[in-house]
Amino acid sequence: MESTAKFSTTHLALADARMAFGLLNHFRYQALERTFGVSRQQANALTAVLLLTAADGAYEAARRATGLRPHVAGTDVALGAIALRDVSLGVAGPSDRAIPGLATLLALAMVGSVAMPGLRRAAHRAQQIRAAEKRIRTERIRRYAEASAAA
Repeated sequence: MESTAKFSTTHLALADARMAFGLLNHFRYQALERTFGVSRQQANALTAVLLLTAADGAYEAARRATGLRPHVAGTDVALGAIALRDVSLGVAGPSDRAIPGLATLLALAMVGSVAMPGLRRAAHRAQQIRAAEKRIRTERIRRYAEASAAA
């Protein structure tokens, strides 16, 4: 079997994704047929109804949760930090516990992955502000030069 130069790893990944999507779609049809007794023609409408119902429930839960002000004790925060450390070291493996500073590095990586989108937005806003200040400064210098030339 010869491979062509046009078929790359990207094409392979897309082919795998299409196959996975097709299998998941087939399993969705089977699950809806067994659970609700609907045909393939009615499955899409039922899926839309189920998704809208779930979205409404998620919206209501998020709306209620944002109004809550959780009161977390310092001991609970400490226990959570210890649990997070153990979990991160457990993911790394038992032999990696001997590496000094690994827990700190993993904790910084987890916090960084959460904070990175906000930092990117802040950097983009700062860049926009710098560009606006530069435009204003350039315009002010141009007007000053015109006024100096006229006088």
